[in-house]
Amino acid sequence: MGLLKKTTTALAMASSLVISAQAEITEPLISIVSEKEATGEVKKVYDEVKGVFGMVPNALKHQAVSPEILKNSWEYVKMAYTNENFSQEMIVMMRMLVGGQKDCHYCVGVNEGMLINQYKFTPDEVNTIKKDPTTAKLEAKDKAMLLFIVKATGDAQSVTKADIEGLKKLGWSEKDIFEGVKMGASIVAFTITLDTFKIPINM
Repeated sequence: MGLLKKTTTALAMASSLVISAQAEITEPLISIVSEKEATGEVKKVYDEVKGVFGMVPNALKHQAVSPEILKNSWEYVKMAYTNENFSQEMIVMMRMLVGGQKDCHYCVGVNEGMLINQYKFTPDEVNTIKKDPTTAKLEAKDKAMLLFIVKATGDAQSVTKADIEGLKKLGWSEKDIFEGVKMGASIVAFTITLDTFKIPINM
């Protein structure tokens, strides 16, 4: 849970960033269960999420119409983000880039906000990373993982044995590689529901 706790301030600050694309959205197409409205299992999950993040992101709130899915999603988030081998900056860039491949305004907006407000990237630096991920200011090992996840989620069929072996030579284990791709794939799944139901960034 240590890696999760590092995002508390970042998420809260990112939520204050106004993304112009979101301004056109008047309301989501599905009910978002507020913290005041939450009861039963939903409230239990919300309380735990808030204890970690300091808030409940809309990316989780919109799943509360199905309490079991919400619970399962939160359990996966807790599991996925406990791999201390992944740097937080790499994870945030990954979410932004994978979300960007799918034109997910929520994914791009929230993670842009985190890079700018929490990790002190300039807007120009963030825009450059979005245009060319190889410019990301990360250690070589982390950058290789970032580029691999972006490649895998953008065109899984293009991944080769050489890609895997290259990551292993940099010190990544098969467990790390699998969890990295699984994390990227979960972002793709999130983009579908976030965009389908026009979920806004927490404001």
